[in-house]
Amino acid sequence: MSKKIEVLPESVSQIIAAGEVVERPASVVKELMENAIDAESTDITVELKAGGLQLIRVVDNGEGMDREDAPVAFQRYATSKIKKSEDLYAIHTLGFRGEALPSISQVSQITLQTRTSLSLSGTGVICEGGHLKRISEVGCPVGTEVEVKNLFFNLPVKRKFLKSIRAELRYALQTFLRLSLSHPTISFKLIHDGRMLHNHPKTESSLVRIETIFGKEIYRHLQPIEFEEGEIRISGFASLPSFSKKNAEGIYFYVNQRFVKDRVMVKAIMDAYRHSLPGHQFPMVILFLTLSPSAVDMNVHPTKAEVKFKDTERIYQAVLAAIRLGLAGEAPPRQEGNDGIQKEEHFFQGGGQPVFPAQDTLSFFSSSRGKEEAIFGVREGEGEKWTVESKRPYTVLGQIQGTYLLCQGEENLIFIDQHAAHERILFEKFKKEYERRSMVSERLLLPVLIELSAEESYLLESAGEALEAMGFEIEPVGEKLFAIRSVPSWINQKDPKEIVRGILDELSFIEKEGNGQEMIHTILVSLACHSAVRANFVLKREEMDQLVENLTPFYPSTTCPHGRPIFFILPLETLKKQFKRK
Repeated sequence: MSKKIEVLPESVSQIIAAGEVVERPASVVKELMENAIDAESTDITVELKAGGLQLIRVVDNGEGMDREDAPVAFQRYATSKIKKSEDLYAIHTLGFRGEALPSISQVSQITLQTRTSLSLSGTGVICEGGHLKRISEVGCPVGTEVEVKNLFFNLPVKRKFLKSIRAELRYALQTFLRLSLSHPTISFKLIHDGRMLHNHPKTESSLVRIETIFGKEIYRHLQPIEFEEGEIRISGFASLPSFSKKNAEGIYFYVNQRFVKDRVMVKAIMDAYRHSLPGHQFPMVILFLTLSPSAVDMNVHPTKAEVKFKDTERIYQAVLAAIRLGLAGEAPPRQEGNDGIQKEEHFFQGGGQPVFPAQDTLSFFSSSRGKEEAIFGVREGEGEKWTVESKRPYTVLGQIQGTYLLCQGEENLIFIDQHAAHERILFEKFKKEYERRSMVSERLLLPVLIELSAEESYLLESAGEALEAMGFEIEPVGEKLFAIRSVPSWINQKDPKEIVRGILDELSFIEKEGNGQEMIHTILVSLACHSAVRANFVLKREEMDQLVENLTPFYPSTTCPHGRPIFFILPLETLKKQFKRK
């Protein structure tokens, strides 16, 4: 009888282990940068080619390794950070598991050159697919240079699952910025395809590093956070309610200078903003939590991206209290103006009243699906013209809490979310104008300057062609400083900066760029959202009538471009049952 259970060959088990550590080029960047930081480097340069798919080179001026240590570093579990099991609960370094170089070497072609300050010459090591090919004496400066080529060359299946060069570069950029943010006393450079993308000189001030990465406009909306309770110390910055984002990518949480992802901590941050920000908005928060290494387990995740606290509830309460106390001492932004505030008046004209696009006037709908199909119809070949097969009277009864419209049909009560409805109307209008190439660009009388963070600058560059096709003209005029010279003629020009920021927020959700259609769709969604009438805005009767008339081509199952429902239908029969009339 043959055995069913076999012990995997070492070559296979090592590749599996490497897959836990090395997911993509950004994983290699993270591991090598952490090793460079632990080597007490003061200058670290990261160079990438093709988003890291062809080449990842990390050069540091740290303490280096001698000839005896260099080849040993390529063996699994080889580390200078841990000697005994108790050391796992006294971790003061970023890299400690002894898996970085062995894992990377399993799935790439790697060359290492290193020299200590006490040596006249350095050591060169070449490793391919986990096998040491050569160890030699080389001339090199003090420090370490690691060059990783052709990631996943021996695992074509895994390489096939990587995203585009642009997307992989973005992941690597995020990793680079996270580590740069937490180590301001180290100089960092990032080069891609021979072009310098980021240069962060060393500084003693974390505020200077924050401003370098995110720009002055975000920086001036940040409130300092200082909190101490026993062995727990929290410092950092949190944005005032005047600034928010549409995703959680602006939340940076560090434990003993290690960037981690922790749901409980994110919940503590969001709970602190519960009464300050809408539920779909996220703050900008950079928090550094310092506590005894014995109070946190750093060894619960292969990539060290997660940690386990000894007393999670205490940490949660400390983070919650730190943010609340920081916001309680809320001060005006550091400069005049509230550029980060979402200003509802941006989307209205004359007297603060909303402007609805002109569309064909149509009648309302009934609740039965068969009747809906009879009421609505788009004839083939008629383009944007909507047709009505039969007419049914409707009545707009009024507005609820400045947010919802209540309408009465023959057999239904219809509740409409005014923002979601207007957003859908505008999206379809803008989409048709784009498809007809009828979008007109309108030049601003004076260019509007906008300073972007490193992430936003990259997103803007990636979306340049799509934005230009929409009617935007935005050009760089300095490091992370751009001039908005033209905007689409159909958007309000009061604050194009907020429109552009909103677009970049939406674009940050895109995981992989394809033929550009997803990017175009995302920009249109953002423009529609920022141009639509907001909730908690009182409409006049004629404005309510016009919005509902413009909405009638859409089925009750239609959602806004973000996926939120527009309609809620309450059959009158249900109402009668509630009052025992049937």
